[in-house]
Amino acid sequence: MKDIVLFGDPEKAERKRQLREFFGILIIPFFLGFIYSSFYRLTMVALAGNPDIGGGPLNFMMGARHQGVNIGLPFIAMVLMVYAWARPAYMYVRKPDEKLKAKIRARLGNIYRDAFLMLVISQGLALAVPVALFGVLPWQVWAASGVAFLGQAALLIAHIDAHLSKQKKLIVSLYTPEELYALRPGFAIPIYLKISSLVVGFAIIPFILIYLLFLNRVPWDTFAGDFGLMLFLCGVLLLTGVNTVYHGVQVPLNGLIGKMRRVAGGEFVKTHIFFSDEIAHLKAGFNDMVGGLKEREELQDTFGKYMSIEIARELIHNKKVNLGGEDVEAAVMFCDIRNFTPLSEKMGASSLVEFLNNYFHYITPPITANHGVINKFMGDAVMAIYTPQLGSSDYAADALRAAAGMRAALAAFNASGKAPGKVEFGIGIHAGKLVAGNIGTAARLEYTFIGDTVNIASRLESKTKDLDTDIIVSGPALAKAGAAGAGLRFEPLGKVALKGKSEQVEIFKLA
Repeated sequence: MKDIVLFGDPEKAERKRQLREFFGILIIPFFLGFIYSSFYRLTMVALAGNPDIGGGPLNFMMGARHQGVNIGLPFIAMVLMVYAWARPAYMYVRKPDEKLKAKIRARLGNIYRDAFLMLVISQGLALAVPVALFGVLPWQVWAASGVAFLGQAALLIAHIDAHLSKQKKLIVSLYTPEELYALRPGFAIPIYLKISSLVVGFAIIPFILIYLLFLNRVPWDTFAGDFGLMLFLCGVLLLTGVNTVYHGVQVPLNGLIGKMRRVAGGEFVKTHIFFSDEIAHLKAGFNDMVGGLKEREELQDTFGKYMSIEIARELIHNKKVNLGGEDVEAAVMFCDIRNFTPLSEKMGASSLVEFLNNYFHYITPPITANHGVINKFMGDAVMAIYTPQLGSSDYAADALRAAAGMRAALAAFNASGKAPGKVEFGIGIHAGKLVAGNIGTAARLEYTFIGDTVNIASRLESKTKDLDTDIIVSGPALAKAGAAGAGLRFEPLGKVALKGKSEQVEIFKLA
């Protein structure tokens, strides 16, 4: 039944809803009383033939005078300790307080440790007081108390696990989203011990007691009631344990598998961590992995803003680039704005930067669309590389197609009205061997390309102004493009002498 808040504090009502299931743990002393009574009495019958050995006062202190819940010393001690343990939660419902919240968090994180400590204290009192009052106890009492203790320990594990599996709303209210993604300190019981305790407490021990009862030929009427109660409790708790394993192991694993698939699809989702068991460690490892993948993606994205994303991928993922330097076949393109200096002198700093950003926004997409790599921006100039090592198998043809696309993009830029006037550029393209590698010092490296091919491409770009054309391609670059360049029309410009070159280079212009 849903809560309807007509009067009072809605936030307080919400806290009550969040903590209602938490308060259900307070019934644990009653369950422990049932288990203690059933296991203690049946063990006494199996070993001594009499569940009431030792007399009334002793059985009252042991909490095993009759069937059902017994108001004995263990029960009273457990009720008081559970009340003290849960009191911060009661107080938090009445008045939220960060100190109280911290106490609840600490107690939830150590619930197994605290529960077993309470069990040891209550059973210790149950044995210590009778020893002090009556002296030496019969060995059957010690044995029966030990069996009952094992049954109660198994019950604690099953009940606490079943209880904690319902506390996700409470835990979400106690922790921040960031804290829910991290592994929290706390005492946890390994999964194999949880399952083993269920089997030992509610299967193996009952079978041993049944064997002893029939071995000692105990009359049926003597233990029929206790026997029926024990079998009923064992059946219920075994089913509870199976349900706990399903919700505590299978359901979280299914959720984790689903989130792994989402991460594989590119969605960096993390999973909430509610407890401190092996599943929690698995989730924490998953969250660390997702965080690392997201950081790597952000790093790659950041690299892409300062260098080509292809180079970033090579350096981060594939590691195919030889960081010590390597000879590669490539086409090199230089593109520079014509008469940029007088144009820039008429513009303020912010206007100049805005102009260049708009200009590059138009003319660089054809470079990457044709498998080119933007190696660097140099003021108003851009240097691009086309090479099989970075994804351009037909590198010379890709460079020619990119140049034609850049010409059309420049026309679109001039027509957009974002330029202070008509902008013209010059492009030089050459193909051949060059060296790729990291240049600099150990503290600061730049992955770049150097060699005669780079120098020739730069000289060709400078020649565009002298020859009154916008795109010049060297003979070797056009030859490398072969039939792939047939879709574009080129006109020969003869051979020209380039600075630093003893031999002249045959060049062509893109018509």
